Amino acid sequence: MGASDPVVLWESLRENLATRLPERTFQDWVEPCRPLRMDESTLWIQTPSASSRIWIEQQLAEEFHDALVACNLQHLRLSFSVVGEGGSPAKSGPKTKPSTPAPAGGTEESIIPQGFQRYTLDRFVVGPGSQLAFAAANAVVENHGRPQAGLNMNPLFLYGGSGLGKTHLMIGIGKGLLARNPALKVAYLKVDNFFNELTVAIKAKNTEPLRKRYQQNDVLLLDDVQTLARMERTQEEIFYILEYLLQYGKTIVITSDKPPERLEGLHDRLRTRCKWGLTADIQPPDFETRVAILRKKLEEDVFEGFPTVPEDVLTFIAHRAKASVRDLEGLLTRVMFESSFLGIPPSLEVAHQAYQGQTGQEVSTGVSLERIFRTTAETFNLPFGDLMKKKSRHQSVLLPRQVAMYLARELTDASFSDIGRAFGNMHHSTVMNAIDSVKGRMQKDQDFNKTVHALLNSIS
Repeated sequence: MGASDPVVLWESLRENLATRLPERTFQDWVEPCRPLRMDESTLWIQTPSASSRIWIEQQLAEEFHDALVACNLQHLRLSFSVVGEGGSPAKSGPKTKPSTPAPAGGTEESIIPQGFQRYTLDRFVVGPGSQLAFAAANAVVENHGRPQAGLNMNPLFLYGGSGLGKTHLMIGIGKGLLARNPALKVAYLKVDNFFNELTVAIKAKNTEPLRKRYQQNDVLLLDDVQTLARMERTQEEIFYILEYLLQYGKTIVITSDKPPERLEGLHDRLRTRCKWGLTADIQPPDFETRVAILRKKLEEDVFEGFPTVPEDVLTFIAHRAKASVRDLEGLLTRVMFESSFLGIPPSLEVAHQAYQGQTGQEVSTGVSLERIFRTTAETFNLPFGDLMKKKSRHQSVLLPRQVAMYLARELTDASFSDIGRAFGNMHHSTVMNAIDSVKGRMQKDQDFNKTVHALLNSIS
């Protein structure tokens, strides 16, 4: 058995994935898979059901990519089939042709991590918390190769919590640039993977080829720089790569979970390079955006042929999975899996089971409007009666009332009209304007944004 033996290759990946994934996730999704065969540079893997294949391709793409890199199999393609399909390339697996090993930069297939092919800018659902980041991503693509004018956006530094879409935008930029100019050399580089590459190069006492390999690119997509804190030598090498690329006007996109100023352990000179261009944050999506993301998700080819998901199920998912887009899509995929496994259409009952299976928590009763309003009044030191009934345009009353309306929309199924009736029969358009006002202020005022999110977390 050797490097082309599917059993050996799959066993290497399994062992690595077991160290990356929670035990339950590994047992539920990876353990039931079986290697089928090698087809040129593609390893075909059999999953027990179509829903399992969707879950793996949609939710575990990053973990599989990192496992491939860690096992020095980054040029191996993975295709997933379903029991009964025989692993036929014509019937299943990602819609990409097998690729041969390629250096950093080159064809889209060689630089886009496996499972990330669906990350395009036109599939990114824009909400109030991601408008600047999305506009900047599009501007990088639109203005590439033009003489610099106005705002310098190089490097573009995107930051935000895990699973909010930073990598989606980054990959979307890379794909957009390659679509415009296939000759561009584009490299996707995750910091942890670069650390592993550098460790091998240091042992061989020859780091220069590694540095030059990334310096030769036209575009560098540098993912997860927050992990650099304790990597002294890695920071040094990345600094030289960024310095060279910036000197020659190459495009750099960087992602992190924090802004440059808050990256602990980062060398000052590297922090300065990160801040040279435009820094844009991505906030958790609001309720309307979460519903839009779910609808966009259901348009993907993998869900073709599945039963229609009722509106009340989408609303339930949007209310329960608020922390990140990854959680949101994960719960939707889990609902579809449960529905397929049970052989019944998606319903609230199925959604409740899926939620409990994914989180280990039972579905609690919904949050009442009164609880939201009372908690908001207490937070802003405002009498409850004044919040609900006092006719005033003073900010001490108006702002808490607007926040209460926003929270009611985020945390309950109440319509704009329902919320308006709770506040003395206010017109639904007044409620809509109040919610828009809160969203706008959250984007501009970081302290206000933290206050609202603290309220969201304390109530939900």
